Amino acid sequence: MADILTVGSSKHKVNIRRTGSNFTINVDDKISEGQFSLKKDGRLEIIINGNRTIAYCEGKGIERYVHLNGINYFITKESTRVSGQISEEESDDVVLSPITGKLLDKKATNKTKVSKGDVIIILEAMKMEHRLISPRDGILSKLTSSEVGDPVKEGELMFELEDE
Repeated sequence: MADILTVGSSKHKVNIRRTGSNFTINVDDKISEGQFSLKKDGRLEIIINGNRTIAYCEGKGIERYVHLNGINYFITKESTRVSGQISEEESDDVVLSPITGKLLDKKATNKTKVSKGDVIIILEAMKMEHRLISPRDGILSKLTSSEVGDPVKEGELMFELEDE
């Protein structure tokens, strides 16, 4: 799913796919790959094309304050959903975690055939279960590498589907 990020007066179409500590980011059709790690003191270490950068980020909802390379940025995020309809860039192939919580159960494995409505992942947050279901028929091409009991962050890839 692509998002529109506003940095100052500039708008950028951004799509991030994450697997563990690796990511692929597409910003205005320029693709980069890298790794990240969150340090205990809140720093975010990012390595893209061999270049290491440290960032600090705080925010709530769609607003983020980012300190990067000595510059403060205020970033807002808009979904590509408009008036309840899905834009062309968005698909039913990728399901991301809607919450920050804990992985309770994986009901399927990679390369498993699933049907629309099947429960694939169960998450827990604040003692409430959140069931992630398959949005369509297909085959699980990618399932989260997180293990049962591991923490899960909002926006983290939970599973991806491909056609049968």
